[in-house]
Amino acid sequence: MKKITVFGGGSVGSSLAKILSDDGNDITVIDTEESVLDDLQEKIDIKTLCGNAAYPAIQKLAGVKDCDMIIAVTASDEVNMVACQIAKQVFNVPRTVARLRPNEYLTAEEGFKKDLFSIDEVISPSVLLTEYLQNIMTHPGCFQFFQFSGGLVQVVAVKVLADGPLAGKKLSDFRIHLPKVDVRVGIIFKDDKPIYPTGDTVVEVDDEVYFIATEENMRFMSELRKVEGQAHNVMIAGGGNVGSVLAKNLESNYSVKLIEKDKTKSKKVAEKLTSTVVLNDDISDENFLKDEGINDVDYFCAVTNDDQMNILSSKLSRDLGAKKTIAIINKSSYRSLVSKELDIVVSPADVTISSLLASVRTSDIVKVNSLGKSGAEVIEVIAHGDKKTSKLVGKKISELALPETINIGAVVRNNKVILANEDIQIEEEDHVIIFTLNKKDIAIIEKLFQVEVGFF
Repeated sequence: MKKITVFGGGSVGSSLAKILSDDGNDITVIDTEESVLDDLQEKIDIKTLCGNAAYPAIQKLAGVKDCDMIIAVTASDEVNMVACQIAKQVFNVPRTVARLRPNEYLTAEEGFKKDLFSIDEVISPSVLLTEYLQNIMTHPGCFQFFQFSGGLVQVVAVKVLADGPLAGKKLSDFRIHLPKVDVRVGIIFKDDKPIYPTGDTVVEVDDEVYFIATEENMRFMSELRKVEGQAHNVMIAGGGNVGSVLAKNLESNYSVKLIEKDKTKSKKVAEKLTSTVVLNDDISDENFLKDEGINDVDYFCAVTNDDQMNILSSKLSRDLGAKKTIAIINKSSYRSLVSKELDIVVSPADVTISSLLASVRTSDIVKVNSLGKSGAEVIEVIAHGDKKTSKLVGKKISELALPETINIGAVVRNNKVILANEDIQIEEEDHVIIFTLNKKDIAIIEKLFQVEVGFF
C-alpha cells in the first residue's frame, strides 16, 4: 500500500483517486471546492482536505511529509508546479508527478525545465491526446490503438460490421480465414461487458474485439472491415494545444485544414504551421463546411475545449459526408449519449489517467491503457528475479493459477514477441502484456510480480 496525495478533485483527480483507492492505496485529495470533496467522500473511502495545494500549511495538514508520492492535477498548471516544488523541497516527498497542459511548458526551446520545480514526471494531456489520435488515424478501421514494448506489440480495437468476415462466426474460424496471420484476441466487449473469448466464442455484429499482435501481423486489419483507403484529407476543429500539435504532426503526410473561430488564436497557430490551411471561421456553419469540401474529408477531428461544439460539429460533418469523425468529449454523460452517433469518441481524462497509472503503480508496471468503460485494462509488466525470488519466473503460464479475470496476451523477450499460450514459460526480464477485467486485479498482478527480499 502506498500513501498518495492527489492535488485536485476534478474529473482526472477524482477518477484517479477512486482507481488508486480500489488498488488498496491510502489516498488523500486536496481541492479548493468543499462541494467537490463532499461528493468524493460520498463515493470513495478516502481522506480529503479543502485548500490550495500549493500552500505549505495545507500540505502539512494533509500529511504530505509521510507520502510516497504526490500527483498534481489541479485546474491550474502553475499551482501544479509550485505544489510539486513545495512537496519535494519542504516535505521531501520521494516522487512528484504534475499535469501540465500548455505547450510552452513542454518544449526545451521555451526554456522550461521540470527540475526547476522539482517535478519527477510531467504528464501532458495535449501530447498524449495527439499521439492517441494519430495512432487511430494511421490505422484505418480501429477505434482504439495501443503500443507496448516500444511498438513491438500492438493492441487494436475494431467494431465488428455486419458484412465483415467474423460476424456470426466462431473465433476458431478466424484461423481458416487468415491461416498465416499470428494474432490473438485478448478481450471482447459484448454490450459494453468484457469477456475473455475461447475458440468457440461467436463474434456478433457490434462486438468490440481487441486484437493483439506484432506490427507486421496487424496488417490483417483490412481483412476485417470494408476496404478503407489511406486517409488523405484531414479537417481539425480547434486551434488549441491539441489541434495545433495534431496539425503540425500530420501536415507532412496529409492535406490538413484547421478551423479556429478566435481570430487572434488562428493567426498564432498559422505562424507555427507550414502547409496546414488555417481558417478563421465557425465550424458549426453548414455552408462553410460545404464550401470547404467536407464531403471529401477522410477524418474530421473536433478537438475544441467545448464538448457541445465538438459533438455538434462532428454530427454535422458526418451528415454532410465526412468519412470518419473523431470527437474529444470530457463529460462522461455526453459520451454515453453520443457514442453510437459518432465514429470515435475520445475521453481526455481516460487517456491522461492511463499514463498516470503507469507512474503510480509499481515500477515493474511500465504501461497502462484503459479499455472501454468497464474498468478493464491492458498493461505491460516486467518480470524480475529468478526461480528462487520470483513467483512466476521459471513457471509456465498454466502453472500461475491466474484468476479468470486475468489473461496474458503476449510476452516480449529479447525484442522478440511471443503470443501467449499455456506452455510459455516466463523468464527473467520478460515484458508481459496482460489483459484485466477490473481494477482489483492490479493488486494480484503486483503481488505476482513482486520480487522477494534479497534479489536487488
